[in-house]
Amino acid sequence: MLTRRSFARLGMGAGSMALFGLAGCEKNAAYEGRLIRSVSYTSGGGMTGGGQSSELRRQKDGTVTLSTRSREWHNSRETGMDYVVDESAFERFAQIANDYNLLGASRRKESGLIALDAPTSSISFSVMEEDGSYDSDASFRIRDTQDLTKTEWEGFNAVTTALAELAAASEGVPYAEPATLTFSFDGFQLGVTLNDSSAALDLAERCPLDIALESYAESGKVFSLDEPLDTSDTPLATGAAGTLCYLEPENDVVFFYEDGASYEGLYELGRIDDEYQVSFFADVGPGSYRLWSNIPTE
Repeated sequence: MLTRRSFARLGMGAGSMALFGLAGCEKNAAYEGRLIRSVSYTSGGGMTGGGQSSELRRQKDGTVTLSTRSREWHNSRETGMDYVVDESAFERFAQIANDYNLLGASRRKESGLIALDAPTSSISFSVMEEDGSYDSDASFRIRDTQDLTKTEWEGFNAVTTALAELAAASEGVPYAEPATLTFSFDGFQLGVTLNDSSAALDLAERCPLDIALESYAESGKVFSLDEPLDTSDTPLATGAAGTLCYLEPENDVVFFYEDGASYEGLYELGRIDDEYQVSFFADVGPGSYRLWSNIPTE
């Protein structure tokens, strides 16, 4: 087991214990300059598509963050917490990596007893060299579908426990994934990130929707709603290319692929995610389509 005294012998002070030599390799000064960039845990998938994740990461500005995320099922909204933590948080994970030979565990073969569509989980360590480049030899990933020994399982669980305890001991701010819409045609998917207005949320909560799409003023595609949206705190729109807008009182929703006219009663709901997809929308022909959102339905 490496102690603070051991790190001192390697020229690593207590504040630099994130510099480490992974178990399965020589624990000596050759590992100076190698820093853990991130430690992560993911769990989920399978039939439901839900899951959880935690990631401890060094950011470009020098801060260290811990992010936890949770998703209940396919097309649901991801929620979680974000924390800013001390760099010393990495010390515990460097110790676990050494104590349980996690680099060696990552080389285990896949187990022959894997249930089809069953949820899976994994842990991973990303390590960087002194110059900031990725160290592929020291980085690793371990999946619960591998043939792990009892000790290696203990190490796997030690990582997940340490991440959970770090979150429990920290004060964070809630995270909620922005509401989104997904429109598909001819195997092509177009994503829209909605703003946090009442009208955008109202539309998302009505999905999935079967829509009848038509051309709109040679600058967009439009479909009509049976009931008006709540525009109480919704920003007005200019009809700029790439925006999703609501037209009141016609109860029309418009995807603009070119700049359109700006007039009273036009509200902005969000923007198309990929600017390269905006022009493609001009090729969508009139017809019946389906619109999804990532807001869970009752």
